[in-house]
Order: sequence, then C-alpha cells, then structure tokens
Amino acid sequence: MSIYAILQQDKKVVVNELAETFGVTKMTIRRDLSFFEKQGIVKTTYGGAYLTSGASVEPSFQLKSGQMVDDKHLIGQKAAELVEDGDTIVIDCGTTPLAFAQFLFDKKIMVITNSVPVINLLKGRKNITLMVAPGEYEDDTQGMISFSTADFFNNLHADKVFLSTQGINAQGELTVPKITDAHVKQALARAGRQKILLADKSKFGQTFLAGHARLADFDIVISQTGLPDDTLAQLNAHNVQLLLADDDA
Repeated sequence: MSIYAILQQDKKVVVNELAETFGVTKMTIRRDLSFFEKQGIVKTTYGGAYLTSGASVEPSFQLKSGQMVDDKHLIGQKAAELVEDGDTIVIDCGTTPLAFAQFLFDKKIMVITNSVPVINLLKGRKNITLMVAPGEYEDDTQGMISFSTADFFNNLHADKVFLSTQGINAQGELTVPKITDAHVKQALARAGRQKILLADKSKFGQTFLAGHARLADFDIVISQTGLPDDTLAQLNAHNVQLLLADDDA
C-alpha cells in the first residue's frame, strides 16, 4: 500500500508511523507529503498530514499511476476480452484505460484516443490503426482535454468506447474534478455504440465537481468484488452488465 492509498483510507497520516511502515527516514516521508501538498491533495501539519476534500482537486497522472496497479491490470485484461478484430474503439484518458491498452497489441483494430500515453504505447503497430484526437494538452490527465476535443468526438460513431472516471457517488453519478474533462467524457461516451466503464473499487463513494454520466448510461461496467450494495442495486435495476475482474469463477 502506498502513502496516498493510506491517506485515501484513513484521511490522515503520521510521519513517524509512515517512516516505520515503509522503512525510510522521516525526511523522506516529509518530502513525499510536501509533494502531495503542492498538488493541493493534502495539508501538512506538525508530525503528519491530512487529506483535503476539495471537489476540484485532481492528483497528477504520475500519482494516480501508482494507485491500485494490480487492480487496474486485471480490469484492463478483462476489458481487452471484449475487443474483437475489426472493431473501432475509443479509449479515454486515464491510468486504467492505459492499463487496458497494454492488452491490445495483438488486436487488428482502429483505436481513437485523446490519451498521449495510449498513443505512445500503440503507435507503430502495423495491426492497429491509430486516430489521435485534437485539442489542448492537459497534464493531470496527460491527454487532449478541450472543447475542440469534444467536438471531434461528437462526429464519430465507433463500435465500443472504454471510459474512466474519478469518482462514482451513491446516486450512481460519475464525476471528475474539471468541467472541461466532464464535457469531453460526455462526447466520448456518445461516440460509442457500446459503452463500457472501467472503474476500480476505490472510485466508488467519491464525488468531484463535475458530473458527466450515470451508471445507467453504460452497457457494461468492469470493476471488482466488494462494490457497495446501492451500486449493485442500481446496476441490476438498469440491466447494466457487471464484469468482476478479480472473480475467477
């Protein structure tokens, strides 16, 4: 478990305890907490730090990349099973869609994306036709996030869209910290005939500034065991298929 994962779970941390847990110096822990504070994620105190609750605060892509790594790997692998040769698919920005893209190397498909890491991962593969969305680059998502990006996706009709989100609240609303990102995600969702959500269980129970969809809007949700009961009830009520990436049954 990482420092940020502990913060998400406990909402506060103590420097001495973290140093003992990770076997590093207190100076190392303070440096990491200072890095989080510069992003607006935590407030440091004498001897520790606590997680901020701002709805518009978004961790950096690098920080999100280190969270729930194994879970994202499993979700990505499960999602790749839905991709067939000949498909045209849309891949959202985010660390979970990037994990999904790692399982597409042998597919004969067209990929449309606004994610720079996905572009770098898939470029040069002769079996994959890559179409890149235009727009303004946004570092927290490491992708093109602007109104021109949304306009681009509004004119597309792909077979499948693989979408991510930052939070899913108890009412089944998907939210992200930035309004422009929400606008782009809405356009991405409309661009796919089949809509597939990739979301590990840490996303549930969180609410950020801008809503962009509801669970009921999706055909398939790929996640993990242990989701909240209200989420399971909503999926069942709207006939949304739930695929559990960590269920071997």
